[in-house]
Formats: sequence, structure tokens, C-alpha cells
Amino acid sequence: MTRQQIIDTIGKEFLVGNLETGEYSYPKALKGVGKDYRKFLVGHPEKEHKFVDIRFESEKLVVLVETKDRFTKKNIADGMRQLQQYSDYEAQLPDAKKVVAILAATETDDVRVWQDGSGIIDDGHVDPAEKSIRPMGEYVNLHFGTRNNKIAVIQSTYALNELLHGYGIWARIRGQFVGTCLLALKRGLKYKGLTTAQIRSGIETELETLLNKCLNKAEKLVILKQKVVDAQCVRDLKKEEFEEILEFIEARILPYINDKTTQGQDLLNLFFTTFNKYVGKSDKNQAFTPDHIVHFMCAVVGVNRHSVVLDPCCGSGAFLVRALTTALDDCRTEKERTHVKETQIHGIESDETAFGLSTTNMLIHGDGNSNIRQGSCFSLTDWEEKGVNVVLMNPPYNATRVDCKPEYVKTWKKETKEDPSKGFHFAYEIAHRAKQGKLAVLLPMQCAIGSSSEIQRYKKLMLDENTLDAVFSLPSDMFHPGASACACCMVFNLGTRHENAPIPETFFGYFKDDGFMKKKNLGRIERRDGLWAEIEARWLDLYFHRRSEKGISAVRKVTADDEWLAEAYMETDYSGLSDQSFEQVVRDYYAYLIKQSRMANEEAGNSVPTDDWGEFRVEDLFERFEVGKAHAGMLEDGDECLYLGAKKDDNCVMQRCARNPVLVQQGNCIVFICNGEGSVGYANYMDREFIATTDLVMGYSEKLNKYNGLFIATILDRERPKYSFGRKWKTHLRDTVIRLPKTTDGKPDWDDMERRIRALPYGDRI
Repeated sequence: MTRQQIIDTIGKEFLVGNLETGEYSYPKALKGVGKDYRKFLVGHPEKEHKFVDIRFESEKLVVLVETKDRFTKKNIADGMRQLQQYSDYEAQLPDAKKVVAILAATETDDVRVWQDGSGIIDDGHVDPAEKSIRPMGEYVNLHFGTRNNKIAVIQSTYALNELLHGYGIWARIRGQFVGTCLLALKRGLKYKGLTTAQIRSGIETELETLLNKCLNKAEKLVILKQKVVDAQCVRDLKKEEFEEILEFIEARILPYINDKTTQGQDLLNLFFTTFNKYVGKSDKNQAFTPDHIVHFMCAVVGVNRHSVVLDPCCGSGAFLVRALTTALDDCRTEKERTHVKETQIHGIESDETAFGLSTTNMLIHGDGNSNIRQGSCFSLTDWEEKGVNVVLMNPPYNATRVDCKPEYVKTWKKETKEDPSKGFHFAYEIAHRAKQGKLAVLLPMQCAIGSSSEIQRYKKLMLDENTLDAVFSLPSDMFHPGASACACCMVFNLGTRHENAPIPETFFGYFKDDGFMKKKNLGRIERRDGLWAEIEARWLDLYFHRRSEKGISAVRKVTADDEWLAEAYMETDYSGLSDQSFEQVVRDYYAYLIKQSRMANEEAGNSVPTDDWGEFRVEDLFERFEVGKAHAGMLEDGDECLYLGAKKDDNCVMQRCARNPVLVQQGNCIVFICNGEGSVGYANYMDREFIATTDLVMGYSEKLNKYNGLFIATILDRERPKYSFGRKWKTHLRDTVIRLPKTTDGKPDWDDMERRIRALPYGDRI
């Protein structure tokens, strides 16, 4: 296994190096915390081993890898001595973490692993069961449970999509392609050393076996074989490329997928939903519902072992697989489980690609016999005889004429191109046929507001036959990175007219904050582990007890003519009002005044003469320089400290975190952004203490203050064009020459720089 293969397997996102070569220097790391590495060499007189080949770090775990070409008696002995020394160093670092030590042969697949926590690297403590290198997520799961699995799955999902894109796998089949690969690998597919044709043949054989008892086996096989296995882009894969893809899925995805456990099902749902979002992010009409929202909707309608579920616009199958896993969790016997799989899950999808996607998704979840049909939900009506009592759906909001009910399309104006009901007519037609149970549907907010006469008409039709039980206003960016629609969830009790409902009031939830945030290359993730579970529990409690709370929920009797959203009825919440609220408005107003003054100066064409300024090396301006010590994986949740990174905007602030004395940098300094594709070459002034990434270098001077600091940062920003991702500033930083006001004796005029900033509009108020 090569060095790069080791990095890819464990995960390059966990790779930590503090040298330009990518190696990790313990003398440097220990010096940073005031320790001399030589004090910890006792018992290792043979050689001063100082640089570990590859070092990985997660929140609680460090993985050390020392490589040799191949294993010999001497190489193994040398490697063990090195790993012992590195393990001893690790114990001296702040907040020392558990160590997994690995000796790996790069010319073969031989490995030796020490992970018993003793810190002893010898023949008696090696783990004899470990024969291969695992992803970081597996090591973390092995030693600390599965806390970080969600992030690991999302990171691997993004990386997998990029890998497939690089090898030319068409976006429209990526979901099904990955699904079929997962299915085959779960069943023990052999692929190493085989040709592309042989691998494809092996996958096809596994699909045949899986679908052996499926009623519409031929239909599913045609989709999965002709549209995926036999696709030109798959046939064009070189055997090395195909092998790399399968190795990635086997090492970085498959270990988390255990459809026999609830957690495994949850992670599988998360993977599939997230993957489809990445694939569909260029198509803003593809609204892949996030799994946690699907989970919430299943809880709202009370899916259990007796539920007969229909999704008439099933897309990738997110609602069906969640309903399946929820119902199976409620079963106590295998007979009940079999009955759920064979008779209680029904789906319809008109699009051929999406139908294949949902089929694959259900197969991955261990169900090859689900009743998913391809066709129009307006013509396939055999589900009406199956006793459906739960409908979960997310219809297309901008469906074209061919996708809508033909009788409805005949009423459109000639110039109408897309569904004027914004998907409402899908919900009404299904409710009209189901006649019992509950229906939960995601629709755009226009449908709740009643923003057109056509939408208003369908609101009246729905209430003539059904009861509006609840409406939840959901996060505006819920579908990120796929569609950009802002949606709500409407819940109807089917078959009872709204005016005759035993409980006449409708529950409205302003459920905009689900505890998730957008993060680059990860989509929407929880702000902290376990936050969504807390929020979901509160949402369900408010709904089931139909409680009104300021700023989040209201209960109100409404008609079709009213708005169906919490924003129209909930009481304003003033509990969070504080002095900071007013202070923020004042700051925003100052920002406006400053911006207007700047624009006025730009229009006047003001320029600053610099001919009489002096030239100064950056190294001569500062008494000392310090390099940032942290990366995101080392941070703990909190609000006490700023975390700075390679970001020019917001004064380099990436987020807030807990204060870690070992990582904290003092304020009143210039922050040089020395690495980072978009911001390298910029500089900022920072007034307070902070934690910084290793991409940043800080310059300190006794003469520095916030006024001359801002002046110098402005001058340093003029250096930006000289640097890029490939040309790093750190290499040239100390020798950089800049022009500054000077005193009569040729020294930097710190006082003049301060006066210039103070003289600016509002400059004396910073």
C-alpha cells in the first residue's frame, strides 16, 4: 500500500503535518508548548527519531503511521523503536489523545497495529487481528463509539462525488451506480485484478440474485443494467479507475452501512440523501428531502408496524426507506418484518432515472420486494386497494404539462408552461383517492400563503374533504445544496371535512431552526452533535400537545381563505431582547455611515502620496512572529474565543469556540494569511486573543496599536497580487519590503500612521 493509498484510506482530511514536506516534527510540536523533546529520549539511545512519516488526528484519536518498503526482521525492529518514541512524544502533548500506531509496508499490504492504549510498542502488545488499515471513522468508532460517523459519512460522500466526477461518471446515474456498487460489495463482490468487463459482469450477477424473488424483477433489472452497468461512462472506466472507486466505497462508505441496526439505517439514509443532493446541486428543481426532516415527518404521522405507506412521487425513495426502517423498528417478529417489506411500502415515480434510484435505495436497505412502480401517480391506482393509511410526499413544484394530471392540464391557459398550483394538485388528487389516515406533504410557502387564485382553489378543495391538522414552516435552506425552494410541511387528516373536525384548531409551527448550518463541502450539518435530537423532541412535543409558545408555535382555527403558516399567528418573542440588540443596530448604522464616507472619497479621487515614505522589511517591523497552532478538528464547542483561518472577510474569523490556553494567541498583532487559495497575501489587525490555523503567522510589536495596526494591514494588502495558492507568503514574509511613513531619522513613524487613521471619518471611534 503506497503512502497516498494510506492517506486516502485513513482520510486526508485528518492528515496533520507541521513541516513543509508534510511530515510531523515532534521537536517543533513540543517546543510550541515549552518542552524539549530530548528530555523524553530515555530508553531510546540508538537514534533520535523525531519525524513521524504520516500523522492523522481526529477529535479524540491520533493515528501514527511509520512506513517501510517491506517487512524484514530489522525493518520491523526499527519501526517499532520509532513508533515507541513517537508514542512517548504524543503523551507529552497537551490534551494527549489515544494513539493507534501502525507499521506499514509500502510494497506489500503488510501492516502491524498497536491500539490497546498501553503505549507499549512491542511484540506482546501488537493487535494480531488487525490485518489492514482502516478509515479514521472506524478507529474512532472502535475506541469511542460512533459519535463522529455522521461527519465521516458526509465527508466521504462529498469526496466520492468528486472522484466519480473526475472519472467521468455521468451525474444522472451516479446515485444508482454507487448504489449498485454498494449492493455488490455488501455481497462480497470480487474486483481486484479483474478487468472492467469482469467487474461489471460480477455486479450484474449480484443484482440478478438480489432481485430473484421480486415481482417486477425484469423492469428493475432493465433500469439497473442498461442505464447503469452498461452505461458508456461505466464501460469506459479503466480497470484501475474502477478498482479505485470500489476500494473507496469499500473503505470509506461500506463500514458505516449496517442495515441490521437503526444507526446503520440512519447513516445509510444520510449517505444516500446527501449524495443525491451533491449530484443534483446544479438542478435547482431537484428537492432531495434531508433525512432528519423525513424522520420528523414519519414521527408526525405516526409510522409504525401497521402503517401502509405511499409516496406517489418517490424520487430517490427517501420517504419510503425511512418509513420502512421506522416500521421495522416497531416489529417484534420476523413474520411482521416480512409483511411490512412485502405489502406495506408503496411508491410511484414517473422519471426512469429516479425510479432506478429509488429501487437501488430500497435494495441497499435490504428490501428487494418493495412495491415501487414506474409511471404516473395519476394513472397507477392499484395502491387504492392496499389499505394505504399514510401518505408521505414531496411533489414537483414546477411540474411541466407532461407530469401533471391530463384533465387538469386541459384547464391551463395556452401560455402556461408549469403547474400553477405549485404541486398542490398532486397532494389533492392523492388525498381524494386515499380517503383515510394521514397525509404529510412538502409544498412551497406560496401554497400556505395562497398567493394565486389556483392555489386558493386547491386550498378550498382540500378542506372540503380533509382536515388541516398542522403546518410547519421549515428551514429556508433545507434543500441545500440541491433545490433553493423554501418549503413548509402540511399535515392533513384524510376523509373528515375541515369544518367537521373534532379538533377545530390547526397547529402552526415556526420550525425554521433545525440546528443545522451550511458548511463548505459538507452541505448542511448539525451545529453540534445531538442538537437535532433535542430540537426534534421539542417540535414533536409542541405538536402533539398543541401548545402555543411565543416565537415558535400557535394554534388557530382557520379556513381556506386564511394564511396557513405560523408567521401569521404566533406571538412575537421578546425574551431575547438585550442591550446587544440595540448595540448591533448602532454598529450597523456606523457601518452605513463609514461606507457612505468611503464612497464619497472614492468619487473625489483622493490619493495618498507615498514618495517621501521609507522602505522597511517586514522582519524589522516586529519583535517576534508566531505560527498558528490549530486546525478545526482540535476545537471544542464554546463561545469564549475566536477561531481565525485563511479568510480575509470578517477579520479572518471562521467561528467561535471554547478557549484552549495551549492554542491561544495574544491579540494586538498583525495576522498574515500565508496560505489559502483565495486569501493568501492578505493581512488583518486583531485586537483580542484568539486561536489560529497553521495557515496564519502573527507579527507582534510593542509599538503596535489598533490605529497603526489598521494602517499597516492596509499597506500589506497591496502585496496580495504577488501570491497565490502555489506561491505561499510564508516563504517570503520576513523579506517582504513595504513603504510606510518615516521619521526624520528614517524609522517607521508609528505616530503618524496612528494620526492618519484617527483623522478618517469615524476613525477616532474604533
